Amino acid sequence: MVFAALTLALSGCITVKPETFPTALDLGQSADKESCHATRRDDVSVAAGKGARYDIFCGAWRRAAAVVQVTPVGTSDQLLRNCAKTDEFGGTQGNVMRCPGTQSGKLFQDIAVEVSGKEFVARVRGLPGALPAMQKAGAVLTGQEAPVALSDEELAKLPGVQAMQDQEALRRRGHERNISYEFAQAASDYAQAVTIQDKLFEGDSTRRADIALDLAINLSNQGRFAEAEKLFDDTEASMGSKTAAWVRDKIVNYRIVHYLNKGDYAAALAASEKPFSPETDAALSGILSGNGGTLDQITAREAEFVNHRGSKNSPPLYTDADLRPEVRAIVLRAHRAYLRAVALTYMKQDGADDALNEAASLIASAPSGAAPWLEAMIDEKRGLDALSAGRATDAVARLQAVKNKWQKREPRSLLTARFLTSLGRAKLAAGDQAGALAAYNEAFGLYLGVQGSFGVTPDDAGEYLALLDDVIAKQPADAAVLKARFMQAFEAVIEPRAAAAMALASARIASSSASKEIRALQDAERKYSLSLRALEAEAGVDDPQRLAQLTADSKAAEKDVLDAEALARRAQPQYMQLVNRGVASSDVAKTLAPDEALVAFTATKSGGLGYAVFGGKIHVFKTSLTREDAEGLVRRLRTSLRPRRAGLPPYPIKQAHDLFEGVFGPVYQDIVSAGIKTIVFAPRGVVGSLPPSILVSEMPTNMSDIMRSRDYSGVKFLATEFNFMSAPSAASFVAARKAGAAKASGTLTVFGPGIPPSNSTAWVDDFTKRMVAEGKPNRCGAIFESEKGMTQPLTPLAADVAGRFRRTNIRGAAFTDLSIGKDKDLASQQVLVFVTHGFFGDGFCITEPALLTSLDPKGGDGLLSASEILDLKLDADLVLLAACDTAREAEGAEGLAAIFDGAQLDGLVRSFIYAGARAVMATHWLADDYSADKIVRRFFAAADGKPVDAALRSAQVSLIADPAHSHPYFWGPYVVIGDASRPLLHHGAAGRVSSAQ
Repeated sequence: MVFAALTLALSGCITVKPETFPTALDLGQSADKESCHATRRDDVSVAAGKGARYDIFCGAWRRAAAVVQVTPVGTSDQLLRNCAKTDEFGGTQGNVMRCPGTQSGKLFQDIAVEVSGKEFVARVRGLPGALPAMQKAGAVLTGQEAPVALSDEELAKLPGVQAMQDQEALRRRGHERNISYEFAQAASDYAQAVTIQDKLFEGDSTRRADIALDLAINLSNQGRFAEAEKLFDDTEASMGSKTAAWVRDKIVNYRIVHYLNKGDYAAALAASEKPFSPETDAALSGILSGNGGTLDQITAREAEFVNHRGSKNSPPLYTDADLRPEVRAIVLRAHRAYLRAVALTYMKQDGADDALNEAASLIASAPSGAAPWLEAMIDEKRGLDALSAGRATDAVARLQAVKNKWQKREPRSLLTARFLTSLGRAKLAAGDQAGALAAYNEAFGLYLGVQGSFGVTPDDAGEYLALLDDVIAKQPADAAVLKARFMQAFEAVIEPRAAAAMALASARIASSSASKEIRALQDAERKYSLSLRALEAEAGVDDPQRLAQLTADSKAAEKDVLDAEALARRAQPQYMQLVNRGVASSDVAKTLAPDEALVAFTATKSGGLGYAVFGGKIHVFKTSLTREDAEGLVRRLRTSLRPRRAGLPPYPIKQAHDLFEGVFGPVYQDIVSAGIKTIVFAPRGVVGSLPPSILVSEMPTNMSDIMRSRDYSGVKFLATEFNFMSAPSAASFVAARKAGAAKASGTLTVFGPGIPPSNSTAWVDDFTKRMVAEGKPNRCGAIFESEKGMTQPLTPLAADVAGRFRRTNIRGAAFTDLSIGKDKDLASQQVLVFVTHGFFGDGFCITEPALLTSLDPKGGDGLLSASEILDLKLDADLVLLAACDTAREAEGAEGLAAIFDGAQLDGLVRSFIYAGARAVMATHWLADDYSADKIVRRFFAAADGKPVDAALRSAQVSLIADPAHSHPYFWGPYVVIGDASRPLLHHGAAGRVSSAQ
């Protein structure tokens, strides 16, 4: 945190006022002859804002040696609870006390001093060696000595200040990214800020909860609802009695946003009607009654936060803990009223206008510029309400004004894109089709072009895509240009993060002239990020040499990034084009083979939209499949793929056909007529959480016989008609195809199964220590307690599978996360197979996707995480994840290995793609051992002469032909992501088999 030192012309005995508490103080030397300084904690409110809190740092210590609480005379404070007066420090000033604890114990539990002045009393608690500084602080802050303020230069050198600056910068950047809808990047910033918070102020429940809530809402904004909800719950449960009341009010507001994100409007409305804390109501009593006027004055300190030190974006003001209670309370109440208006509108209940008026009135009573983001969104809602009421001309005027005002402030932000999208909707309703197209074009240019863009929701994109489809029909002369624009707009729809990783890795692999330079740049960027995290993670250590080394490392890593970027750009000027998410339609058409088609599809609230590329042309289409319908069909199909005690449920052929019609129906016959053999499927949203191969293209005439016999061998599954590859986006497919084949041929390593986790006391104690060492709470040591399936041994890949490869087995105790990271032979393996469980985090203990390994006695946590996979150097045609649910993330189901609709290509897959895999085969569910063995065995046999996608289809068709295993549960879970167009063996020589146990 950047503190502005106050210049105080004070001498002799003085009267200290709350607003004149110095930002920082020189306190002379400790008993150990170290220079001591005090810094004011502006993130902590003391005595309802009438007091102050300070931390005292001595020498090179990064943690405070003592803490000071200053409160008005007559107020109580818990800082000195259980402390007793002592005479062992005879001759010293002040009321010295000994507190529970020893010098080697926790800080703030040794010596205490209480110094009373005319108006204030200072209570100080810390280490014995800091006693002289503690006494001086007490005297200065109660008006008995003149304070000596520090300059900005002196303050910047104090221990702990740099970490505070880093944290403040991360939070500020997180807010800026949040207001620009860059949710994923903002979440990363907040997560790093939480790490610093835990290191610097481990007992500060208010500040930690505040930052954790920022992280939770950003996870929700990304659609990662289960993770967000878990973090909300954990944060709320961990908030102690000392947590400020405004944080509890804030969590209600953020939960409302979360419910709106999920579409649970009833819960959002119910939460919006919850009462505020007495503290918030009291802070607003004067303003709301009309007796307090308006807050037309704002302090210099508040102004820094309102303007965020010159930043163009202003985040929610109440996030910053040192603001006046009135200002924070206004924004809390205004935000709540706005959210209530939104919920009432969705619920089609009366009162939305009144709630919006309340929000606007409250914001008007706040200091100018206190929450411009909220002002803009209130104005936008008024425009959209006018549109809903049929006043399109009024809506256009209102939304044009909102867009103009914000665009002047933020011309290249994603919030600008949002306002442009709303304006396009209004212009279309007003009959201005050309104006609507222009607004949408500009908006989607931002969605695609703004750095760090997370994309646009399918619903928002659907309006533009439907408009383009309509114009294409009306203007056939412009069809080619409009179809290309349709395809580009579709690519702006929120895509799995695997697409970006695939594009990055493929650009590196494909560039024969710059592969080393591009990989060096990517690695340098990651190392720089890791060096900053290391510095932040150890902000509280007491080793000056270690901190100096970490600081030097981060500066060196930053220089490496700049140098690597310069080299990469000189070696490959087209690098930025290669990694761009957008792609020209002509590039897609040229990349596809004559018998291949790329089909992209998303379901929106008003229907399905997609495009197909084959035969050198773009085919744009609409269907009646709404997002709600798609979710219901997917849920019904997935239910049939879960065995029950009574047996496997019958496969719902009718629903599989309905989903087929909604996704492929309009282009199916054209694809068949064109002789297409392979479909590259690039879905967005819920339809991506099922393999397309299990859909049914034609309803059988003997349905009653099929349902009675459970023999599906005659059903026309898409697997019997086409090979399938999956791609997160068209651009990622083009980039993957350019990569070329791996250098090695016929080499294969099988990792796993490992030694499964145990719930024995010894195992849990060991695992708990490893979790705690990573900064996780103790309870994370028992995360497998409810995951019974993961504690059971897995069936190894049979020894004779892939017999024509030179196969290496690494299993049991040899299969650990540490050993894989050190394996220098990975880069020479054409195929990697992982026989283990994949699971995807609980949002608190396990924060990223991972593969389960054995515990290494030398360390590690038994989890090969996505970030660890990123560090691997691969050159593989295929990574096969023969694990449970490896194509899915933790959303919407039970346990750690659960489903995340629409992001099934994320996590582990993107990590392997980045590390150098051309394709990844993953599973949507865990089939039984017999069918899994058959599929994998036949796949590797066929892959000797067929491309990967054709080999997979060949294996699947063989099981479909077997009535006992024709149910999609047995053969359908497999999906190949990436370029699967090459055979795995370029020669037929059988190889040796070696093993490591």
